[in-house]
Amino acid sequence: MLSRIALTRTGRLSSFIGGDVNKRVLMALRSVSNTTSLPATAPAAVVHAHPAAEVKPAADGDDIRRTLGQWEVAHKIYFGPERDTVNFPLRTAPETSPPVRLAFIPETWFQAFYDKTGVTGPYVFGTGLITYLLSKEIWIIEHGFTHFVSFWIALYIVATKWGPSISGYLDTQTDALQDRLWWKSVNSAKAEYKAHIAELEKSIWREDGQKYLFEAKKENVDLQLESVYRQRLADVHQSVKKRLDYQVDIQNATRRIHQHHMVQWIVDGVLKGISPQQEKDSLAKCIQDLKTIAAKASAAPA
Repeated sequence: MLSRIALTRTGRLSSFIGGDVNKRVLMALRSVSNTTSLPATAPAAVVHAHPAAEVKPAADGDDIRRTLGQWEVAHKIYFGPERDTVNFPLRTAPETSPPVRLAFIPETWFQAFYDKTGVTGPYVFGTGLITYLLSKEIWIIEHGFTHFVSFWIALYIVATKWGPSISGYLDTQTDALQDRLWWKSVNSAKAEYKAHIAELEKSIWREDGQKYLFEAKKENVDLQLESVYRQRLADVHQSVKKRLDYQVDIQNATRRIHQHHMVQWIVDGVLKGISPQQEKDSLAKCIQDLKTIAAKASAAPA
């Protein structure tokens, strides 16, 4: 956990995956840089340019793509199917410390003795080792030895009594630091990407509605074409009707003129057939009839 925090603070790969892994990654990068060439569009000055030299903006994208390509190749070499993860497993930082006995001896040491010596083997070995060191005066007992014993007794008491609370406090601070330096930005990026994905999915949903809009527009165009077609049919019908009405009017006018001419011709023929004496007698007869009608009207009681 602390190595991960160191990675986020310093950005150094060695604090997370170890020096041996760093060497393999660097060797892979060097092999890739030797075998991978720049694109044809990238200028040669990008590779050998001085760090202080100004890089053209057009070459930045090529340099980034080249670096990403190198990392992809190195990732395939290091994490590829040919990697022996059984004998050479991938190193990961443990979340907690391994279990111990007597406050400082790893549990794995005891487990290693159990197969050979049994349960009492580690304790016998420790006692014999201390006896050997004391008998051979490799570990010399002097007047300051009491300070040594007192220190470790006090340390054991402190670790037993306040160790869990101190460990919990440090774990809380470590988690808070990790959340602030790592997970906060990761969660923020995830939330931003999720919102962006949701917006893109909404855009896809809107684009899916375009086909219905296209169908509606197509139907609207068809209706407009049908309306124009019917309007033109009505115009053609009206034009034909006007022409036919014109022909009917011509025939009616011709018939009326013929009738008027025929009546006038008959009247003229009749008038020509009446003599002046017949006209004078007819006029006198009419006057006499009028007088007779007038006398009858005056003689009739009121």
